[in-house]
Amino acid sequence: MRGTESALASPLIRFAETGLDRAASIATWPLAEGSRAVMRSRDLMRGVLTGLGLGNDAIDDGVVMVSELVTNALRHACGPFELRLYRSPPVVVCEVVDGSETLPAIPGAGAVHLTLDQIDSIPDPLLLESGRGLDVVHRLSRGWCGAYPTKISTTNRVTGGKAVAFALPLPDSPPPPDRP
Repeated sequence: MRGTESALASPLIRFAETGLDRAASIATWPLAEGSRAVMRSRDLMRGVLTGLGLGNDAIDDGVVMVSELVTNALRHACGPFELRLYRSPPVVVCEVVDGSETLPAIPGAGAVHLTLDQIDSIPDPLLLESGRGLDVVHRLSRGWCGAYPTKISTTNRVTGGKAVAFALPLPDSPPPPDRP
């Protein structure tokens, strides 16, 4: 799958194509494979968002979202992996990049959202272990998430891959509108 209609319709994708100031990069970090990559990405995200003055709730949301995306990359894609952050008002954009060119299906506005009671009624514990991470990112980012082709930049040779990304509003900026 090279792309999905829901991924291409995301306001973040439109912003990444037309308004993201890639020169405003805060940093790009290579991520090693394994659970330490998840811990490192959470620490990096918390530090950057704190430094940008985001509130505790936004910082916690950012940490949860980066954890979900790095975990997904480690489980479903191939390396190399990297974490990129951009300060591009009115948002800060977080990209988790991997060496796979297969774009995941990003939940759209019409996605079915399970309630806690519905989740609790699922009899097979294996079904509870996966499948909702991108939904969590979609919800916490208010639809400002997406996936798009990119290049890996932290290796000696440039290779193709994809970025799965989300955006959070910067302090004193109007929040991005909910996705229609």
